[in-house]
Amino acid sequence: MRLNQPKITEKVGLPPGSIFYTGEAKEGKPNISLIQYDETNHHVSESTNLDEIRKQLKAGSVNWINFDSLHDTDLIVEAGSAFNIHNLSLEDIVHVGHQPKMEEYDNYLFFTLKMIKPIADEGSFRVEQISFIVNDDILLTFQEYPGDPFENIRERIKTSKGKARGRGPDYLLFLLLDAIIDQYLLTIEIVNKHIADLELEIFEKPNEHVVSKIIEEKKIISALRKIIFPVRDSLREITTGETDFINEDYFNYFNDIYDHIKNIVDHLDSQREMLTSLMEFYMTQISNQMNKVMQTLTIIATIFIPLTFLAGIYGMNFQNMPELEMKWGYPVLLSIMFILGVGMYIYMRRKRWF
Repeated sequence: MRLNQPKITEKVGLPPGSIFYTGEAKEGKPNISLIQYDETNHHVSESTNLDEIRKQLKAGSVNWINFDSLHDTDLIVEAGSAFNIHNLSLEDIVHVGHQPKMEEYDNYLFFTLKMIKPIADEGSFRVEQISFIVNDDILLTFQEYPGDPFENIRERIKTSKGKARGRGPDYLLFLLLDAIIDQYLLTIEIVNKHIADLELEIFEKPNEHVVSKIIEEKKIISALRKIIFPVRDSLREITTGETDFINEDYFNYFNDIYDHIKNIVDHLDSQREMLTSLMEFYMTQISNQMNKVMQTLTIIATIFIPLTFLAGIYGMNFQNMPELEMKWGYPVLLSIMFILGVGMYIYMRRKRWF
């Protein structure tokens, strides 16, 4: 999992409401896109100039304005002034290490959370922040990087498929949140596959590298839980009707994604327990392997103890040892040692000691 490390130390000491971007440094002007629609009309435009976008806004239509980067804090401040966004909300928008949350102000609803983008070729994930500002006919989205899981929604709006064209920005917010949570589900499936691979590896050929893999997966699950769990609390406020910016007819839709989030959190807890069980299983496998080694060494030592005893007796240099003068003493002793060793081996096998 790739987590963007926010520059917290550089933000320390700044007064509340300071607009300071804590993500990765980037250059260039962010692109601003506008999707404007109602039941009969659809309009799309892009620009790096917010004034050009604002001139195209139309009352009575849904105006979805998307900012594809957060590094230009001057643009964020300009957007805050243009749409009357509180400085504390602007601060949360550019502070990419902020926990997901929902806040309601007099003139808008603020929602921020994390998007998770699986990287198929690497089997890892990239986490980025996205924030929403919703009022009567405007939905603002502030993304940390270009690219999102919303292309299908844009296409449905364009082709007038589904119910979005006849509904407001609150329903559009539901669609966008639903797409993000679908990415959570995809991430969970990938983690499930990793755990299944670990289980197979531990069963077939356990080695010390498995431990580091288990620890890494546990870190990923902990990070995912930290990202996803607060979203559940934020959605609960919507489903209980504690906001004036969501039509009560759509509470059931938000309740549905709330249930998805609850299931995801429960699944993460199950995965964490599964990894703990895998670690215990690995330790058991290693212990069993060590026991087998010790068993083999013990059997070998047990067989050679009487042989060593005989060799020690006849290795002494006393003069009055009659067997030393026997012509066939040496081969007889070797035969006795051989018979004794084979006999002990057969006895142990019959007793199922190995």
